[in-house]
Amino acid sequence: MSNSNADSYHTLGWVLNHSEEGFYFLIAPDNVQLEVAELYSGSNIAIYDYKKEQNYQYYFQAIESFVNANSKAGAYFLLNLQLALQSDTDIQRLNFSRDMLDRLKKNIFFCVTQRMDDTLSRHATDFYSYIKLRIFFQEESARETEKRHINPSGFDLSSGVDKADEVDFTRSPAYLLSQAISFSNQAKELSAEFRYSDALHLLQRALTIREKIRGVDHTDTANTYSNIALAYTNLGDYTKALEWNQKALSIREKVLGVEHPDTATTYNNIALVYKDQGDYAKALEWNQKALDIYEKILGNDHIDTAIAYNNIAGVYNNLGEYAMALEWYQNALGIHEKVLGKEHPSTATIYNNIALVYSNQGEYAKALEWNQKALEISERVLGKEHPLTATAYNNIALVFSNLGEYTKALEWYQKALEIHEKVLGKEHPSTATTYNNIAFIYYNQGEYAKALDWYQKDLDISEKVLGKEHISTATTYNNIALVYLTQGEYAKALEWFQKALDIREKVLGVEHPSTASTYNNIAGVYYKQGEYAKALKWNKKALKIREKVLGVEHPTTATTYNNIAGVYYKLGEYAKALKWNKRALKISRKVLGAGHPTTATIYNNIAGVYTNLCEYTKALDWYKKDLDISERVLGKEHLDIATTYNNIAVVYIKQGDYAKSLEWYGKSYRIRLRRLGELHPYTIETINGLKTAYQNTELPEPFDQWLQRNFVI
Repeated sequence: MSNSNADSYHTLGWVLNHSEEGFYFLIAPDNVQLEVAELYSGSNIAIYDYKKEQNYQYYFQAIESFVNANSKAGAYFLLNLQLALQSDTDIQRLNFSRDMLDRLKKNIFFCVTQRMDDTLSRHATDFYSYIKLRIFFQEESARETEKRHINPSGFDLSSGVDKADEVDFTRSPAYLLSQAISFSNQAKELSAEFRYSDALHLLQRALTIREKIRGVDHTDTANTYSNIALAYTNLGDYTKALEWNQKALSIREKVLGVEHPDTATTYNNIALVYKDQGDYAKALEWNQKALDIYEKILGNDHIDTAIAYNNIAGVYNNLGEYAMALEWYQNALGIHEKVLGKEHPSTATIYNNIALVYSNQGEYAKALEWNQKALEISERVLGKEHPLTATAYNNIALVFSNLGEYTKALEWYQKALEIHEKVLGKEHPSTATTYNNIAFIYYNQGEYAKALDWYQKDLDISEKVLGKEHISTATTYNNIALVYLTQGEYAKALEWFQKALDIREKVLGVEHPSTASTYNNIAGVYYKQGEYAKALKWNKKALKIREKVLGVEHPTTATTYNNIAGVYYKLGEYAKALKWNKRALKISRKVLGAGHPTTATIYNNIAGVYTNLCEYTKALDWYKKDLDISERVLGKEHLDIATTYNNIAVVYIKQGDYAKSLEWYGKSYRIRLRRLGELHPYTIETINGLKTAYQNTELPEPFDQWLQRNFVI
């Protein structure tokens, strides 16, 4: 043995002598894996080498049979496991088999390359969390030989420059197929680094080999088609993603049959593309095809069936059909808790999904309850520095943000950020997402300079890592535009909205809900500028998409109705404004419920119309309806409550009841001063209202003195 590996051999020997059961990683090049295993071949160990197996795919049943056939062995070495993890499906199987492997109660050494270790740490987190120890062995030859062994393809992962475009078909089929495996594995690693174009190039080279040697109707070829489809999905090229998924499907239906689980997986992949495109009807159709197979072939208690339930729930959540979403998530949860247990990270993921639905419904207490359940699992099972724990922190922060508790939201986002920066690095997209979330809090607090600073941190990563035409980059452009819109810098707002729109129309298409959102935002700029004809035009462009894609009863469609009502309100066409408000209200009551914050917002808007119609009693009645919901759901310190208090004060001023107006302005001012500070535009607006009301009360004390005496925060 080489001196460089002496410590590793010592560690391995100690584990073999002292451990009775557990998972261990032996990380080494494939020839070194064999060398290590052969050194211990005279001991009481059993060796399973994937390189000697005809089927490289990972299946728990094969490991279970191997262990049972060698039941008296003290340890089990699984050599070249990286060969059995060529596809996302293989890695998913490994991930979900964690508890079944654990129940074998054996010492199992999973022998993988360094690259596969990195891949599993990111994409098989459930399985990876059970690894007790990672033991590293180096190639014993010179450094340059080591590099060539680790990276035999000639593809320089550091620069993305391809050094060997042509495949040398004079080499043996076995060698070429090993090259195809190497290309595929490296493509996964590049995808994990968000280098999807580079990954796509390697997958195309793997495909060239597999089509020639395996044939165009082989399942290995189909696997490559699926991986290429995934690369196009990540690039946002959904047309090509569907094309390559269909190629994979043709093979799998022909070779495996229409009821094979791998065929169902392809149905599921196609459904996910349609979901990303915003074509929810087709997504549900393909999800159902996958589910029918899983239930029939695998049964109602299989994890793959649970995943199908989860995917269907996600579509219903996007459709705003929250009762259906909860029903399907509960179906998925029942399987996860039964098969994986209540402490499994995948179970925690379902808890988070259920929390998101409750948050969308405005049931924030329930959302926090489910988020907390997820967090307890993540912290206990994965640890307080795991990315999934950071996700739980982010989700809790989002609920506090919706509640208007921005200090608490920032606290939780900062906890998430510390993990992301430490574990994933400062240039990871997940870190960028947290920067974006923090920016949104500062935006809501009226700290626009800070918001722009944090959005710029997000943008620097997104443009560098994902590219200037990625959907996530478009989202950041959109958010920056919103800051400029709120600041009244309308030219800048339009410029940034246009940047977002150019990407969304190109990547997602002109009928995608995200494209409609940008149309809606552009309408908002024209609305603020008083260009109401243009605002109506852009709102109706958004409405056309939302009614067609999401349906006439979707909450987002209701939002567009409400926005159109706002334009008519500004035009003084109050009858039309009420008509559109009430269309929005009908949907909101039906889909979200009479007690949802969105319903309360519509009540507030209707009250505003009645105020301008001088029907003050009706206006106060509708404001009261708003307050009944908002105070109960959001709490009496929420900024939306302050807005309603302010609006009620305006009604009393118009009625000439200055004492009551002063009372309601005061209630609004206390919240805004405490939450936003004295220099925020909303706070200044309320001070001006207070001053107007005060000056009409004939109170002798100077206003500034009265203000300071009554509102000390």
